[in-house]
Amino acid sequence: MSGKAAAAAIFAAAVLLLPDAEPALAEVEYPWCRIAGGRDGTLSCGFVSFTQCMAARVGTDMCVQNPRYPPPQQAKPRLRVPR
Repeated sequence: MSGKAAAAAIFAAAVLLLPDAEPALAEVEYPWCRIAGGRDGTLSCGFVSFTQCMAARVGTDMCVQNPRYPPPQQAKPRLRVPR
């Protein structure tokens, strides 16, 4: 398992173990998270891209995909109803 895959697996497991891991109503979820201080640090999911997260990284911080991020909804095609 690569370093990124291992970090993502550890992060996903940690999120599953958190009680009531749903965001507050005013909180916006973004696709990328930074874990400050490595695996045991503070989670910050305010990044729109991996590049943006990496630019904000300091020292042992890690960037991982946000498992709570809802994928964008695609518009459903409109069906024509015969008259």
